[in-house]
Amino acid sequence: MDVNFSFGRAFSLALLALLLTSSAAILKPYDLLYENAVRSFTEGDYTNAVRYMEGALSSYAEVTSAQVRCRLRCQDQHPFDAPFRELQFFEVVLHRSACINTCIEEKIGTQSMHKVSEDVIQDFNRRIPYNYLQLAYQK
Repeated sequence: MDVNFSFGRAFSLALLALLLTSSAAILKPYDLLYENAVRSFTEGDYTNAVRYMEGALSSYAEVTSAQVRCRLRCQDQHPFDAPFRELQFFEVVLHRSACINTCIEEKIGTQSMHKVSEDVIQDFNRRIPYNYLQLAYQK
């Protein structure tokens, strides 16, 4: 009986560890967090506005960092050779593209397939989330 209990306990601990590591790797889309933050801000819920905005900024930083790392890695793996023909050029471009997609999928998960609107991208490029964050901290 003691053997069954220790096996069951070890199994449940291993399952719990697997669930915790897999859920930690899930990155929430930053545009959805940003939308929740703006909604909370307009409703006067500044605590949640700060929480969501910090999450959006963290997620955005992780996504852009992963994209840069993946592009650099795939550029090194699939370089353009000096003398090449037109078909070789397109072959390298296709290999790089597949490499980048695979790498981003590994680094940030299925969010990489999530399409962010151009308005949200422009807001992040203009650093507007920091304005919301500063105002929410003041209130």
